[in-house]
Amino acid sequence: QSSTMVAISPPTQGPSGLKAAQLSAVTNMLALSNNDAADDNKNSISGSTYGQQQQQRDANPWKLLIYDPHTRSIISPLLSVSQLRSNGVTLHLLLNSDREPIPDVPAVYFVQPTQENLSIIARDCSRNLYERAHLHFSTRIERPVMEEFARL
Repeated sequence: QSSTMVAISPPTQGPSGLKAAQLSAVTNMLALSNNDAADDNKNSISGSTYGQQQQQRDANPWKLLIYDPHTRSIISPLLSVSQLRSNGVTLHLLLNSDREPIPDVPAVYFVQPTQENLSIIARDCSRNLYERAHLHFSTRIERPVMEEFARL
């Protein structure tokens, strides 16, 4: 007796549909879209005021992408280095690497919401390594983990 396993996916979400959805999510994350203007105080960590942030954002289209090994494996098949550049990413760095301060450029963090990663992000923010931090997680962050992160 033989058995056959068949993968079932929604009609519009074949392999190319999934990749397109992932690519769209990553490029939206990198866009630092104008939709975040109203949410700057909630989603960005910075010592400057909104007006200063808006002026800096308008003057400087570049950003850093900081990821962990897991999220690098998500981004690598989706975007080449030249595509990252065309999305404004001037540097892409591993979270756990030694990184120099670049205080006039915002950082986009795309990481797993682990305690270790969150501790590194909190340390980066306390050292004012970057203009501001935009946090994106590869999975849902549980409330107790977020509350612990807020205390760091």
